[in-house]
Amino acid sequence: SDTDELYVESRIELAYIYDKQNKYGDAVAALKEALAKKPDNTEIMGFLVGIYQEQKDYPAAIEIARRMIALDPKNDKYHFTLGALLDQNKDRPGGVDQIKKAIELNPKNAQALNYLGYTYAEEGKNLDEAESLVKRALDIEPEDGFYVDSLGWVYYRKGDYKRAVEQLERAVNLTGNDPTITEHLGDAYRKMGKLREASHE
Repeated sequence: SDTDELYVESRIELAYIYDKQNKYGDAVAALKEALAKKPDNTEIMGFLVGIYQEQKDYPAAIEIARRMIALDPKNDKYHFTLGALLDQNKDRPGGVDQIKKAIELNPKNAQALNYLGYTYAEEGKNLDEAESLVKRALDIEPEDGFYVDSLGWVYYRKGDYKRAVEQLERAVNLTGNDPTITEHLGDAYRKMGKLREASHE
């Protein structure tokens, strides 16, 4: 009914306000009240996942993400979200499975392509596949500094430090000094023997 609609909207509004004030418990409570009226609303669930994630309450976020997938199993974004959450919750194999599922459902999900490529680079395995995954992400979003960083990091892990430095310098310019990326660049400079540059990072 209309009153239900208004009630749900008011709860969501409230949750936004609480979230901005860092009153996470109140935001969660408001969203749960909205969900009680609309138990299949994946938009409300997505908001809830985001709040749990900010709180680092990964098990609660994972539970909701699984509900979202149950409602819409072909949604690649939901699989990506669950994959990232599982990874953050120390279940990397489970996370990788979900990220692969997201790519299977949508081969143009740049976020998922990059995530998987970067994960492989971090683990130092499947580096050729990692390179091709990240390049596919960059074909879709060529100016994304974080994807450029991933490519640089793949080259670094492959021992191709010259190409690593080229990409990582570009990534720093695109992102405006993200700490992880500047650290990657410093590592690559050191491998190239550019100690003066490394010490500035």
